[in-house]
Order: sequence, then structure tokens, then C-alpha cells
Amino acid sequence: MASNGTAPSLTVAAGMVGAAPTTVMHRWQGRKNREEEGQRRQKLTPEEERTVVEHCYFRCHLGFPPTIWQLREITISILRKRMPEEILGKRWEEAFKK
Repeated sequence: MASNGTAPSLTVAAGMVGAAPTTVMHRWQGRKNREEEGQRRQKLTPEEERTVVEHCYFRCHLGFPPTIWQLREITISILRKRMPEEILGKRWEEAFKK
């Protein structure tokens, strides 16, 4: 709104859309929202995540849902197709230690 002249300033534009002025200013400066920033840090792409879920659904429909260990192996195999030397993150490994 501020860039096309509908609002005289970012603060006024923030008030018009009901957002905090700091949020609008940060977006104007190029900061990503939480979802975009989280996706940047993930090892699997959204398409790869869908592949993992589809594989799990397929196994469930066959009557043999994957165990947590099989889920880990499925995920590692998908990740290694794109990045052969990559390992899963710390939280994945912590989940399998329990």
C-alpha cells in the first residue's frame, strides 16, 4: 500500500490491514515470516515430506504401517537421493533414542 501510494506511510498501511507497524516494517526490509524461515531451515523439501507421507499411507493401506525405525529409513533414503552425505537433524535423532 505504501509502495503504490494508497497509504502515505508504512505505519498507516499497517493500521489499514490490522498488522503491527513493526511487522510491516520488517517485511518491507525483507524479513521472512515464521513459516518461510522454518522451511528454509528444514532438510526435507515440502515435496519430499509429501513423499514420506504418501509412502506411509501406502504401507498403511497394505495393512503394514511403518514402524518408527522404518519411517526413519524411508526419510533418510529420500534425503540421500538429493544430498548423499546429509544426515537427519538433531531432533530426528533425539526422537529415535527414546
